[in-house]
Amino acid sequence: MTLEDSAKEHPVSLREGLRGIWRHARAYRATIILLGILGLLSAFANGFVPYITGRFFDALIALSHGETARTAGLPYWGLLLAAWAAVRVVNDAVDWWSDRKRRWLDTNLQLGIQAEGFVHLIRLPLSFHANEHFQSVLSRISGASWRITSIMRTFADIAPQLLSILIGITLAYSISVPLANVLVLGVFAYVLALAILLRGTAETDIVAHRAWNDRWDDAAAAVEQVAAVKQASADEHEAARIRKTLRGDVVKLWYRNELVWNRMNFWQRVTVFLTQVGIFVLSVQYVAAGTLTVGDLVALNGYALMFFGPLVSLGYSWQVMQNGITSAGVLERVFKQEEERYRPNEARASGDEPGFVQFEDVSFGYADSGQPVLSHLSFTAHPGQSIAFVGESGVGKSTAVSLISGYYFPSGGRVRIDGVDTRRWNLLALRSRIAVVPQEVALFNDTIRANIRYGAFDASDEAVERAARDAHIHDFIAKQPKGYDALVGERGIKLSVGQKQRIAIARAILRNPEILILDEPTSALDVETEQFITASLEKLMKNRTTFIIAHRLSTVRKADRIFVIKDGAIAEQGTHDELLSIRGGVYRRLYDLHVGLYE
Repeated sequence: MTLEDSAKEHPVSLREGLRGIWRHARAYRATIILLGILGLLSAFANGFVPYITGRFFDALIALSHGETARTAGLPYWGLLLAAWAAVRVVNDAVDWWSDRKRRWLDTNLQLGIQAEGFVHLIRLPLSFHANEHFQSVLSRISGASWRITSIMRTFADIAPQLLSILIGITLAYSISVPLANVLVLGVFAYVLALAILLRGTAETDIVAHRAWNDRWDDAAAAVEQVAAVKQASADEHEAARIRKTLRGDVVKLWYRNELVWNRMNFWQRVTVFLTQVGIFVLSVQYVAAGTLTVGDLVALNGYALMFFGPLVSLGYSWQVMQNGITSAGVLERVFKQEEERYRPNEARASGDEPGFVQFEDVSFGYADSGQPVLSHLSFTAHPGQSIAFVGESGVGKSTAVSLISGYYFPSGGRVRIDGVDTRRWNLLALRSRIAVVPQEVALFNDTIRANIRYGAFDASDEAVERAARDAHIHDFIAKQPKGYDALVGERGIKLSVGQKQRIAIARAILRNPEILILDEPTSALDVETEQFITASLEKLMKNRTTFIIAHRLSTVRKADRIFVIKDGAIAEQGTHDELLSIRGGVYRRLYDLHVGLYE
């Protein structure tokens, strides 16, 4: 089951989301604890500001009536002013330092999640990448990185303010119990409305987010395959589809959620208004009776603003937290995917017979298909020998060579490389002994030099140039304005198929492998280019154990041994001439179809 199917069948739970957040936040425990301590200091300071402000106004009113109270030889209003200033200075300093640390945490957490997400994807086995929509996984990582960061920022902002409310409630009750009850009643009404109005928004948000994710994937796929789009004159078709889905359907779903927050905003304003009206109306009576001072009223009004400020923020932040928890849970499912075991117990980093490959009664089937691809496959390739796999598409040729590199492991039997079972190999050491020249060459948007050097990063410029000469690509490179420093473009778009193949061959030569895998290396080339590539390959194959996968049988004539694969097993084996001599044989029929017709 893919991650997308899992998300649809099993919605993210709160526990799963919190576990996903903690996976990434725990590396910053010290900073989070520090922010918590700073938040406590800020909460206490904020809680006392309205109280001191109210007492200060009372002192000023008394001063206006000619009353000058003193404490420790200083006027009372002066002490209150000094206390207010000290609390504000402390509060502002704490908030400044807290904001500084919070921004540091935001930056490191967001980019850290993205970096670790990419690292995790690199370490996942090929079976994961074969089944998942890559753009979808990347959008999950990107979305979760900023949403988890938003949760941490929101919590760091809201938590001290909520603590300030508790302190403020205590001080408000010390001023006036009836008016404090009005404040608490207003807070209760707001929280109740929050719970009612926001009920069900988590589910609608998941639907909207899933729709956005799917439509974003479709739009990204169109851009990624832009050459095919233009070739089919489908530019306007794709533009209309993207506007209809991403701007149309998804906007409707998102706007439905936004209307909920619009109603919440209206209720926030009504609640704050009614609470303040209640306090002002009742305070007239208490002030007139002399049981409430103007300073007390100022303090209570300050607490009203203090109470509803965090709650209003909490209302707006609720959506951020819901989205973040959902995204964190989805990302957690990515991180729970088991990485490759690069170093199994008692891993071997070398073998006793370099270049020796042996399949012993190997059977294998992909987990998602349920059908066997290889069935009791056995053969031996001796050091320096060239082995060719031929057969119709889907018979297991590429699967067999993928077992050599340890990308998959047999469900039955064993694969031995250099005399060691692939399950016991240090995978990095195993793959460092193998070079692959694929049909579709993977080039990075970097220089020609960097692409040749990829996998042999410490190779000198001289070694790179020697490899390029051996691959018959040096003359082409020398004609480029920037030579080896010329950029190849995204996926090597600036190069022809043959040029990309020769760069791949140069890369393999520079790697100097014990085992060479040629996966349909000339199937997409014209005859003239194929001759150049074949000459380069013959030089590369010398003294190396080589496996050739080919449909064009002209590329396997010189192989020491040809295995004809049918239904996941060896149907025929021998040299080119030996297999042609088998009347009615599979190889003879393939030869007549692919080569014989042209001779």
